[in-house]
Amino acid sequence: MDALEVSKLVLLLLVMLAVVLDFLCYRISNRLIAAGMVLALVLGYAQGGVQQMLFVLRNMSFPVIALYLFYRMRAIGAGDVKLFSMIGGFLNFRQIVWCVVLSFVLGAVISLGKMLIDGTLYNGLLEGGSYIWGLMGGKWQEYRPAGYTKDHVIHFSLAILLGMLAVLIGGKYGLF
Repeated sequence: MDALEVSKLVLLLLVMLAVVLDFLCYRISNRLIAAGMVLALVLGYAQGGVQQMLFVLRNMSFPVIALYLFYRMRAIGAGDVKLFSMIGGFLNFRQIVWCVVLSFVLGAVISLGKMLIDGTLYNGLLEGGSYIWGLMGGKWQEYRPAGYTKDHVIHFSLAILLGMLAVLIGGKYGLF
């Protein structure tokens, strides 16, 4: 097993652990994220020295910058942004961009499925549309639907894991 395969295995284990923590505690441990980032830097150095470490740092920074607005709107949690950042340390730039995009698509599918199952699709679409309409009118606000509880939460870390798996599997076939 070469260093690249080891790094992908380490990444998979870390993200799977993050998903388990998210389902159990509704949060992702900062210690887990920090450990993953340190491992990404160490593996990056082992694979290409200081130059590769700089790429790792750039890729870790991208999700923080790209997702800041979504975090401020409370559409995504801080743990999810940090999880994307950790994942960025293990993937190349193109792969982390695709991971983010696919995760949001999968998160939307999971959300729609949950609303269909819970019978809240109509109200969810009305409230989401009203929120977007307000944003278009220049009204900045956090997104919190009426009657919001933990029952309404989707564990976005699952969508992130699935998006990351799609990128890793697709990468073997030259898709990402």
